[in-house]
Amino acid sequence: MGLRSWIKRHTGRGGAQSNAGAAPSPASTEPAPEPAAAPARPDADDSWELLPAYLPVDAREHAHACVIASAIAAGDHPTSEFRIKRVLVANPEHRTVSIIATALAAGALEQSSFTVKNIYKMKEEGSHAA
Repeated sequence: MGLRSWIKRHTGRGGAQSNAGAAPSPASTEPAPEPAAAPARPDADDSWELLPAYLPVDAREHAHACVIASAIAAGDHPTSEFRIKRVLVANPEHRTVSIIATALAAGALEQSSFTVKNIYKMKEEGSHAA
């Protein structure tokens, strides 16, 4: 059952009235319909790999990033203490693909907005040279 079906059922819009507080009738002993199969995901196949949105930063650059982030976060509270667990940088390949995909999806609709949740990349299968 999808979100829209659930909303329709519980608001009384969509044919069947809401039975949220009522006891089930004896005539309704039929089994519930099975949920629709989930769409195939590219990561289920071994030929695709998830492209990470952020990449780890080189260990030599951690100190600079930690000092800058702590100074910005502390603001006017110099006695504050911060612990930085990890330092990541935006993946330029993920960013470029996201921009191109959303620009193509938006088309002529200037007021639209999109969220890119995952980007998959086909794994290289080796050289195609003969």
